[in-house]
Amino acid sequence: MKIKTTLLENAYAFLNNSLYFYHLATHEDYPEEYKRYWMFSLVDIVQAMELMFKEVLRRENEFFIYENIDKPDKTVSISKALHRLKNILRIELNQSDEIKIKQAIELRNKIVHFESELDIKECSRIYAILFEFLQSFHYRFLGEELHDKISPEYWEEEALLIEQFKNEFVLYNGIKVPKHYPIEFVESQLITSLKNIDGKEFKRIKFGDEQSQYDVYKQSHCGDCGVKEGYYHVLGCDLEICPKCGGQMISCSCNLDENFIIQEE
Repeated sequence: MKIKTTLLENAYAFLNNSLYFYHLATHEDYPEEYKRYWMFSLVDIVQAMELMFKEVLRRENEFFIYENIDKPDKTVSISKALHRLKNILRIELNQSDEIKIKQAIELRNKIVHFESELDIKECSRIYAILFEFLQSFHYRFLGEELHDKISPEYWEEEALLIEQFKNEFVLYNGIKVPKHYPIEFVESQLITSLKNIDGKEFKRIKFGDEQSQYDVYKQSHCGDCGVKEGYYHVLGCDLEICPKCGGQMISCSCNLDENFIIQEE
């Protein structure tokens, strides 16, 4: 049996693995020794970045990913890939981002090849900068939103990282939203049922599942909270339908939002 994967498939696998270790290293309820998972998280996100760099080079010319274009055998290092992106493809990089990328590469090399001592604050800062850079790089040069390649089980980690971005607005699920929005979206997806004062549960209605003649419910994204079709509205959305009375939940008298329970699907 053989398994064949592409550069990008491998990049996404490393990125999701990195977010898994990021979760272990940053979760408040985990033991202190879990901080050591920072090294795996950093190594894997740099590896994901390297593979994305190579994919951009490959799309321009498949020989650009090789150290020696006359002998297509060994592929370039991440530093050489970065050099070619700048000097051959003329990709412009923010000077601050480039410095952090090079710091991350150096840190990755120390972790892999030498003894290393990690400063947790610095790891956290570099990781957030790398993640923001990857999100922008992937959209600009690979033509897709990186969020679509992240496993839903790591959306919370992604959302918390987005809150640290420099820009106040980010692309998320195909629309521009404030950077605090993704964590609200993720939390709202966990609340699948609501209770009334008698304890009876009502299943929330996802955007796109509404039985309505109005065009507002036939768009790709909710006109108020911005969720895509097939997802639960962000709590407090003006357009969410009450599953009990069928009216506008924010203004009906059912008061289901005051007695919600969290019920994961």
